[in-house]
Amino acid sequence: MNLSGLFKVSLISSALVLAGCGGGDINITPTNNDNHVDNSVENPVVIPDTGTGGGDNGGGDDNDGDKVVGPTCASYTIGGSTFEGDVEGINCKYPQSFASRGKSISSSFLLEALPNGGSHIFEGALFIGDDVDTSKGGTIDLDGPILTIEAGATIAFTKADSFVRIGRGSKIHAVGELDKPITFTSIKEIDGDASTVPAMQDWGGIQINGLATTVECTKTEAESGMCNVPAEGVVSYYGGNNDADNSGSLEHVVVKFAGNGVEGDELNSITLNAVGSGTTVEYIHIHQGYDDGIELFGGQVNIKHIVVTDTADDGIDWDTGWKGNGQFILVQTLNQGNHGFETDGGKKDPTTDAGADRATTVSNPTIANATVVSNGIKGPRGHGAGMEMKEWGKAQLHNMLFVSKGTEAGSACFDLYDKNEGSGPVGVHANAKAGDIKFHNSIFACAYNFEPENIVLDGDLADFDIEQWFTEDGNQLVGFSAFENVLGADLATTNGTIKDKDGNNVSVESSKLSDENSFFTDVTYVGALGEDETDTNWAKFVAQSIERTK
Repeated sequence: MNLSGLFKVSLISSALVLAGCGGGDINITPTNNDNHVDNSVENPVVIPDTGTGGGDNGGGDDNDGDKVVGPTCASYTIGGSTFEGDVEGINCKYPQSFASRGKSISSSFLLEALPNGGSHIFEGALFIGDDVDTSKGGTIDLDGPILTIEAGATIAFTKADSFVRIGRGSKIHAVGELDKPITFTSIKEIDGDASTVPAMQDWGGIQINGLATTVECTKTEAESGMCNVPAEGVVSYYGGNNDADNSGSLEHVVVKFAGNGVEGDELNSITLNAVGSGTTVEYIHIHQGYDDGIELFGGQVNIKHIVVTDTADDGIDWDTGWKGNGQFILVQTLNQGNHGFETDGGKKDPTTDAGADRATTVSNPTIANATVVSNGIKGPRGHGAGMEMKEWGKAQLHNMLFVSKGTEAGSACFDLYDKNEGSGPVGVHANAKAGDIKFHNSIFACAYNFEPENIVLDGDLADFDIEQWFTEDGNQLVGFSAFENVLGADLATTNGTIKDKDGNNVSVESSKLSDENSFFTDVTYVGALGEDETDTNWAKFVAQSIERTK
């Protein structure tokens, strides 16, 4: 696709040559402690003064502020060779010699916010940092390169199999602002051609490989630096022994029309593979991805202020030992989508030899203030539904609000699915009975509350009653008659007064968690957003996210 003919402007271009991070390869130290270079102290790329900004450029003549400012394309130098993008109209275009699936970039560089609405357009995948399999003698550079993206920048991809991958030891520093988010999208959204319509699977998404723990590795593998779990999509490796690992920051980031692959080997809009708690993931909007909005494989990264709209599969999916926290999460499956949350603990029974001696126990996050709202319709990946928990998983769930008018099998607000575990002592039903899966101060406003058990519960679980289990600890089943009984017109904001299906007022006291965990913010409402928060950054971000879907 040739974009040069789409824009006719005067150009002022300048090269930006950035040196790579210093330091050679560092071996992974086989210990539980984080004793490598402090990745929490980032070495961000310095944005130079290129002299291309508007305003008075000297000489006392203010008229030169009217000049049209051209883009400054990214560049980096490796082995004495400089690679840089090409100016095409208001955009910067990067050929596969700059970035591709066959090239791991080992030098830091910057993607600026381009003037006049310009975009950075990549014709290939963007892989930052070397991919290393330590079992084959490789070593990981724990002070690897940094991809820095300026607030307001737009990055577009031209191919379905192209995606951003951040290797172990490397970082992405993508920090936008409320009114200047960083946007990752399809070429079809920004090419100026009305005949091309962006859609899910137009490009791959963002994948971050971290050095935190995952149940896919044994403790011995993790502690000896030999944890190498192959990622989905193009094979690369993740995993380690540092749950505080820092892979950078994603803040005020929008990801649209991403995801692709086949069942069990997909690219999600954002994939966090064994990402550590030193990483920041906040104010994220994901729209029309093919697979999951965010999928977390192990690690202890926290997520906060997340909006997922009309993603084909699950809004948030966690697997293989994720033990982080999440708060203020909105998932809308109004036109397509499967579960708001789909979760598992691991792929192996922790009581067997194959499942024992894992680097961490099964998934066990704490989630607060989430709203899942669904029409319950059947889309390309299943019915819109609330939450499914399976494969030995655990979780503590506070101030949750699920609202759905779905009535068909597969569209229920909650499902304990124990196909692999059966009626055993460590499956999800057993975890629920023991309090290891537990809702607190939550509401289901659903036409169809619970999927039936797919197995016969016997032994100690023979008397398990899922409705009785749910309605403990301040939880309520209020039924569904209309969205407006529970939510505002945006289908995101929890009403100050919630009504049940018969029109009766419902009150629920929200959990307060901040005394036990400083990650959490105490609020007075259930769900993702309260109606008294109209002037907060979170309320504004939700409003902007919903506007993007129109």
